[in-house]
Amino acid sequence: MSNEEKKGGWLRVLGIITLTFLIAFLAFFAALEFSLHRMMDPVYQSKRIERIMRNEQKKFERFEKNMMENPFEPQKTAPMLVSLVKENNQYKIIVNLKPLGGDDKNIKVNLENQVISVYGDIEKKEHKSEEIMSFAQSYYLDEKLISDKITKEKIGDKYIITIPFEE
Repeated sequence: MSNEEKKGGWLRVLGIITLTFLIAFLAFFAALEFSLHRMMDPVYQSKRIERIMRNEQKKFERFEKNMMENPFEPQKTAPMLVSLVKENNQYKIIVNLKPLGGDDKNIKVNLENQVISVYGDIEKKEHKSEEIMSFAQSYYLDEKLISDKITKEKIGDKYIITIPFEE
C-alpha cells in the first residue's frame, strides 16, 4: 500500500466519524428544539395543567369519600350469630359457628340471675392481614331457670345450649 492509499483511507474514516458526530448533533439539537418548543406552547401547557388538576381532583374526591365514612362502623353487616328459641319447658340458644371457623371452644356461656350471656371470639391471620371477630349476646329470661341441667352440644356448624326452666 502506498502513502496515498493510506492517507485516503484515514481521510475516509475521519470523514465518516465527522459525519456521524454531525448527524448526532443535529438529531440532539432537533429533539431539544422540539422539547423547548413544546414546553413553550401554551396549548400544550394548558392541557397538561388540566390533566394534573383532574388527577388532583380525583385524589381529593377519594380522600373526601374516605373521610366521610366512619372508620369504626362495620363495612359489611355481620351474619346473625346467636338466636334464642323457646320450646316446651326449655330455651335453646343456637350459635352459628360457621363465621367462627366451626370451632366451639371460643364460645363462653354465663348464667347469672336469669340473664344468660353468650360470648365468642376468633382471630384469623392470613398472610399480612389479621381479622379479629368477637360478639356478645345477653338474654333476660322470665322463667326460673334450672342452671344445673344446662347442656351444650355441637351439631354441624351449630352450637346449641339448652336451658330448662320451671313453669
